[in-house]
Amino acid sequence: MKSQTVLAKSAVLSISLILTSSIAISSALPQLRESLGISTTQSEMLSTVPNVAMAVFVLLSSWFAHKFGTKNVIMTGLLLVGFSGVIPVFVSSYPVILVSRLIMGVGLGLYNALAVSIINALYTGKTRANLLGLRGSAENVGQSVFMALAGLLLTFGWNWSFVIYFAAFPVALFFWFAVPDVKFASDEDSKAEGSGQDKQGFFALIKATNPLVYVLAIFAVLLVLNSIAIQVRFPSIEAGLQGERFNSGLLLSMMPLVGILAGVVFGKLYQWTGKGALYLGLLAYVLANFLIGFSGGNFLMVVIGMLVSGIPCAWCFPYIFSGMGDITSPSTVAFATSMIFIGTNTGTFIAPLAMKLIQSVLNTDSLVAPFPVFGAIFAIIAVVLFVRDAIHGKSPKQQ
Repeated sequence: MKSQTVLAKSAVLSISLILTSSIAISSALPQLRESLGISTTQSEMLSTVPNVAMAVFVLLSSWFAHKFGTKNVIMTGLLLVGFSGVIPVFVSSYPVILVSRLIMGVGLGLYNALAVSIINALYTGKTRANLLGLRGSAENVGQSVFMALAGLLLTFGWNWSFVIYFAAFPVALFFWFAVPDVKFASDEDSKAEGSGQDKQGFFALIKATNPLVYVLAIFAVLLVLNSIAIQVRFPSIEAGLQGERFNSGLLLSMMPLVGILAGVVFGKLYQWTGKGALYLGLLAYVLANFLIGFSGGNFLMVVIGMLVSGIPCAWCFPYIFSGMGDITSPSTVAFATSMIFIGTNTGTFIAPLAMKLIQSVLNTDSLVAPFPVFGAIFAIIAVVLFVRDAIHGKSPKQQ
């Protein structure tokens, strides 16, 4: 019985290994771009376009779970990721690959929120808390492993990098046979998630939600946009410095590991500095962007900037989620959380478009041109927050 429990917990965590895998093929983008004859922005969109569908289906996943069952929806999502994810292994048409990536986003969106809900449904107390913490780590570990594998497979050709999505099939089988069925409709957490929207209606929920939620959602857009921009642009920058055949996969795989380490030390950092941890996260973004933006072709500066960019989300996002309970009511908290998820997915999707827009405004083809702009934006945000806190007479440690 104990082994079955361990297996079930492992299977529940395993589905989160794939959740952040859409950008794992970033190291293949320079070779893919060269092979298909497409632009840098078009190639980068292949990493981020799944998040368009994810943003939509994160909102719909709860309804599907009520209708068809949590386990069935998660299984469907995993299979969609597997079947659509491997299409580029066999097809070299940009439109077909783009559509396959959108379908993959549907699969990821179907079980994104359910990866948390199923833990809440199956476990309680310390076990639930531990698994929720491990689930976040599983995302970073999965992203790092898949990036490394995609980089290794890239030596055989860009198509081979997409082989990593075959992993969705054994994960789906493991999940299906090891995890017990969940009656989502009868689960108290699920009721809480759905009750607000069912009773009030969508537009009433929007009106009832504290406007600060939308400010936090925009903040989430900026945080993720910058992080993803660095990840998807890094291979092209390094290819320009080291040659089109340069394999950046192993270097990119280190970025999530930095994020894991930053998350581990966050608790102590918060004890020492309070809200100072948020300022340090913002300053890490400023440093990362300026290192890349003003690298002047220095390979090491770009690599250090990329690695430093793995820190800020681990120190900034806790403030977004921890503050939700203070600015939302029980009937709007689920909707508010969905807004944050939509913000993160929106930030991911528009990252290549934002970089292209900045380059167009600055009238330059420089691949590093957007990053000083991003750095300046986060510097301004840090200053505004600091001044606001100073006006209210609060030191970072007091908050």
